[in-house]
Amino acid sequence: MSLHDTHFSFGKMVLYSLGAGVLVLLVSIPIILLIAQWSPVAGLVVALIAVLAMIAAIGTVSRRIIATAEREILAARAATEQPTARPPQAPPTSPQIPPNPNPGRTEPTDRNSATDG
Repeated sequence: MSLHDTHFSFGKMVLYSLGAGVLVLLVSIPIILLIAQWSPVAGLVVALIAVLAMIAAIGTVSRRIIATAEREILAARAATEQPTARPPQAPPTSPQIPPNPNPGRTEPTDRNSATDG
């Protein structure tokens, strides 16, 4: 897979996201109408819940589409970088700086240990 093989379409994302919102609306309209005949206030509450459910559906669908596209792009990028990767090499040592005799222990360079007391 290469970076040119990855496909992301804003149109597809918008279509699927708004389609999910419309689907929630189509399911909730009969429920709102039935509850509104019983109590107008309850119908209004259910309508507000339906609006929140539409927003959640649109957000969930768009987030999943973007996450899928991101995974494809990262996988393609890793596949293109993998053949050119080289094993790590030891850093060059400078002749002026002696190697650290105790590499596990580090001390800050901005403090004088002779004046500690």
